[in-house]
Amino acid sequence: MESVLAVECPKCGRPARDGTRVCGLCGSLLRTGTAPARAVAAAPVVADPTNFDRVEAALIERQRLERDASRHAPWKYFAIGLATAPIFAWTPFLQYMGWFLASLVHEMGHAGFAWLCGMPAIPAISPAGHAAAVHGEQSIGLAILVLCALLYGAWRLLEGPARIVAMIVVAIAQPALAFTGAKEIAFLLCGHGGELAFATLALWKALDGGFTSSKLERGLYGTVGWYLVGKNVFLCVGLITSSSARAHYAANGSFGLTNDYIRAAEDVLGWRLESVAMLMLVASLATIPAAILLWRARLRAAG
Repeated sequence: MESVLAVECPKCGRPARDGTRVCGLCGSLLRTGTAPARAVAAAPVVADPTNFDRVEAALIERQRLERDASRHAPWKYFAIGLATAPIFAWTPFLQYMGWFLASLVHEMGHAGFAWLCGMPAIPAISPAGHAAAVHGEQSIGLAILVLCALLYGAWRLLEGPARIVAMIVVAIAQPALAFTGAKEIAFLLCGHGGELAFATLALWKALDGGFTSSKLERGLYGTVGWYLVGKNVFLCVGLITSSSARAHYAANGSFGLTNDYIRAAEDVLGWRLESVAMLMLVASLATIPAAILLWRARLRAAG
């Protein structure tokens, strides 16, 4: 607290500044240096309690707005992706980019499953609009090596009960797919399955914030995710409802090969093409709740 030292006049008692020799009231000489000095206190500054209330209310309101924005942001990017996916699908140059991306993840789905079963494979994509995954004969040794690598990965990356569950699932599922007739149908469906898996990841990241929390990144994830879902939904609906769509699909195989759903229906399952398309339509629509569940699970894990 700031104070000013003053000297009192010994006759009239009026305070005077230190160093003053004559009292300004009575004219008496002041005995500077001998009279006791007293502190003249400055008036204290009294805080206005209403000001604190206004500041606190503003902070609370700001925090509420930030929570609301954070709560609504995931659905905003979900909606942005849904609105921009048709532009991505129907604009000529972007349409080609969409085809290339879909073909890449499609053939990677085939190739990835082939490697899982011990069949060396490589995706092939032609700028002319053709794509396929070429794989060799199954190697038992390679399939066992892949199984060991998966078990080791589950053991190193997970802990506790999750580690045990994952290792049991891998030990059962991989041989059941690799060493039985299930690998044929799974290989054929894993092309579109790869597209749907990537769509699920993209929609999840649009909700979750992406890998960098960039607004542009989240918007692109939403666009790509909805584009891949829509592409598969329209294909399946066309195969179910339209004979002309089925005829076009039958005549449009890449590199002159038969398309996946026809091979799965006629060569492996003995089903009608419409039945396979219905199965994959359900899988296509399931990507949306799957992405939301992954996002919710991530939120719960983060606390």
